[in-house]
Amino acid sequence: MNNPKLIQEKNEIDSLFGQITGFGGDPYVKSLLTYDLCVRVSGYVESCVRIILADYSRPRAQDHVRTFVDGRLDRFPNPTFDQICKAIADFSDQWNRDFKARIPDPVRESLRSINVNRNQIAHGGTSTITIGQLQRYYQDVIFLIAVLEVTCQ
Repeated sequence: MNNPKLIQEKNEIDSLFGQITGFGGDPYVKSLLTYDLCVRVSGYVESCVRIILADYSRPRAQDHVRTFVDGRLDRFPNPTFDQICKAIADFSDQWNRDFKARIPDPVRESLRSINVNRNQIAHGGTSTITIGQLQRYYQDVIFLIAVLEVTCQ
């Protein structure tokens, strides 16, 4: 990962995982902390997609094109795998094919699980996600983000 903002955010999330995993208090409080972290991981995926694609376009595009790209990427909440692929395809069909080929189904499912749990949590529903499950999903989306960064260069 090359973007300092994304590195800092990843380091903060990694630290939170350590703190929540080691939390020995009330299990209910631990689940609430896990819910909060799930929402944060979802936001991190959003930020990564937006920043990686914007970082590619900024030095290569004229001002009005950068404005368009930034505007399109600003409206990118809770990106699904298909939405990420669509955004990549808007830059390059070859990138999209390469990205899809490198992301296995379990990684796609991890992203879907983060989004489903994030939506349940954010809209007042219940979630059964544990810190262990979230950590596995997070490792998968870190892989997805690394592939995205390498693909979109």
